[in-house]
Amino acid sequence: MMNSFKRANASLTHAKIVNEYEDKVRALERDNDRLNAYNDKVENVKYALRIKISSLRKALEKKPDKIKQAQLELCLDIREELK
Repeated sequence: MMNSFKRANASLTHAKIVNEYEDKVRALERDNDRLNAYNDKVENVKYALRIKISSLRKALEKKPDKIKQAQLELCLDIREELK
């Protein structure tokens, strides 16, 4: 009787450890998914910023404009922050 109790207790302990491990793995997977989604968003912003910088530079080559120059400087600052 005592041996079967010890075996049952060991099985329950093992199952508890496995469940805790699986919970931690699932939490890490969720964190990883969130980080990947965040990285995708950052890459999309970087891409859009590159296009905007290129567009502003071309516009400024054709005709100087204080507002466009300020926008370009802001975009360049943002790009530096995203590095």
